[in-house]
Amino acid sequence: MSRRATVVGVGLIGGSIGLALRELGWHVSGVDPDGERCSRGLELGALDAAGWDPAAEVTFVATPVGLVAGLVAEALDASPSGLVTDVGSVKASIVEAVDDRRFVGGHPMAGSELDGVEGADASMFRGANWVLTPGGATADSAFARVRSIVRSLGAEVVTLS
Repeated sequence: MSRRATVVGVGLIGGSIGLALRELGWHVSGVDPDGERCSRGLELGALDAAGWDPAAEVTFVATPVGLVAGLVAEALDASPSGLVTDVGSVKASIVEAVDDRRFVGGHPMAGSELDGVEGADASMFRGANWVLTPGGATADSAFARVRSIVRSLGAEVVTLS
């Protein structure tokens, strides 16, 4: 059985996560308020399916920071046993708003001059630092699992509280 992930926000970072996970054999579903982005992600091979995957082992929330907390809560509900992480650059408000043992805050220190899923690159995270910021409620097992997944993308994990 393949490992399963959901990417929320199918843009440059979300698309790159999708491509990288798919290269590793993951089944990746995508969710985006703009349905056209999901269609494009499917066409470009960043996604296998559109929509929430209740069997997702992990969900990456890759949206503008102002939307992250609400979408993390939605992701926790959508995948009752899955872990959730985000890629937002500002952590305080997110960690404050989301106090759940299955949530691990994160931020990859990677990017590109390109934008949108059209600029996505499966190798974007190789050699890049990826900051993980577990909250007070984050389970050690959740942190360890997200750290392992991020490392599998080629990133170096930096832990900050």
